[in-house]
Amino acid sequence: MPGGPEQKVVPVLTRFKADDLEALAELLNDPTISEFTTVPHPYTRKNAREWLRLVNQTTRKHGEARQFAVRYEDRLVGGFDFRHLKTGHKGELGYWLGAPFRGRGIMTEVVEAACRYARERWKLERLEALVYPHNEASIRVLEKSGFSREGLLRKYFRRDEALVDALLFARIF
Repeated sequence: MPGGPEQKVVPVLTRFKADDLEALAELLNDPTISEFTTVPHPYTRKNAREWLRLVNQTTRKHGEARQFAVRYEDRLVGGFDFRHLKTGHKGELGYWLGAPFRGRGIMTEVVEAACRYARERWKLERLEALVYPHNEASIRVLEKSGFSREGLLRKYFRRDEALVDALLFARIF
């Protein structure tokens, strides 16, 4: 990480592009990401092509981007998206970060920037995030970014054949 601990990491947030296919396939083919998200494992180039196609469809449907690429030192390192947006009210945030880039404060900066964007763009009063209870790193990111734990949602997600719990975090503006 450049600089000392007092220097903030400054990721760049952009739209996904066709050139991201190889990096997406490489970064998302990580069992840890699959463990904490709905991303399948193994993750293939076909999955990456389908994701990029979905990003384009969603952007066309809404007339604006809802999924964003996280770049650091000119490389794709992760992504985040907004879901279930209700202008003037609330939305949900989801994110992932490639293994080589974890522990540098990148995702905390991204979540904070995403909160500012959501508040300004859609006038949100509330932004939510759902995480698995054992995803300690994501919980720390949310807490550092001003989110509060609001509750445990029992049997909220279906993972394979099991129903699993989720924690609900929210940031109120």
